Amino acid sequence: MPSSSVRPEVVLLITDLDLDRHEDPSRCYHLDGRPFTTAEHQLLSTMTPAEIAAAKAQMRLEDEWERELDAMKDAFVELLMKYFARLPKGSVVSDAVAIMTDEDRTEYERLVKIVTAQDTMEYLAEHGEN
Repeated sequence: MPSSSVRPEVVLLITDLDLDRHEDPSRCYHLDGRPFTTAEHQLLSTMTPAEIAAAKAQMRLEDEWERELDAMKDAFVELLMKYFARLPKGSVVSDAVAIMTDEDRTEYERLVKIVTAQDTMEYLAEHGEN
């Protein structure tokens, strides 16, 4: 079996590289601010054009997921606001859900799992959009 020319651990490092951090230009940093370890820095220095392309593709995919997720969050808020507009001030979500049509309630139940997940991207990856 031929070995892959793309090492996932290198792709992961590339996608986690913070290019906006400039405190110490001789160091690489993770997006969460941690400096790369010596081993990570050495591994990153061996990246291939195929790994760079794979990382760019992954970052484009994650950007697309973020846009889709933002659209779902907007749809969720719009759905709730459609019903809150009919309710008295001080109403809560359960009041809005109680007066939803069956179709809107189904959509609410689909979206609420996504937008309230602790890690929405992970939820979508594990469960898809359904």
